Amino acid sequence: MVKYLLIGSVFLAVGCSVYRQAPTLILKNNTSGKIKLSGYFYVKKDNNLYNSIVLYQNGIVLDGGSSEVSAGINSVDSNFLATDNFNNSYDRKIPYIWSIYTINQNHIIIERYKVPAFGESYQTYVDEGYVVNEGQFIITSRKYIKTGKLEARRDTFNFRPLSIKPDSTNNFIK
Repeated sequence: MVKYLLIGSVFLAVGCSVYRQAPTLILKNNTSGKIKLSGYFYVKKDNNLYNSIVLYQNGIVLDGGSSEVSAGINSVDSNFLATDNFNNSYDRKIPYIWSIYTINQNHIIIERYKVPAFGESYQTYVDEGYVVNEGQFIITSRKYIKTGKLEARRDTFNFRPLSIKPDSTNNFIK
């Protein structure tokens, strides 16, 4: 009985361990000068949520998550402006909020992690689109790397300045 309990515990531990799919993009500095980096980009979704991301010069992306529209875009600002809280918080230790982007001419590619369901590994998807101007880009497609599933999109990300951005240092993208 003890033998089966020990074997079951090993399988449970292996099954619950976190596996993070390696990104397909290579981390490199954004030297394009095509977009502003002194704030964040957001898109207002049909479900009354904002999706926001911070793009850094070093090619790292911080996913800002979503905030309810009833609280307004200022609630997104306040999440990012609480930099001291973020820099010392549990949020910094969440693997799927950190990812990579690249810009080549007017083409933007962002490889992000989808939020895993219980027991699922961290899988990536690639958003591709184009830069309209330094304050706006449009994502036109999404491809899930593991399954190869391709989706058409029309997500218009707009720039919003911030006086202070959270630090991009993390333990997941190197």
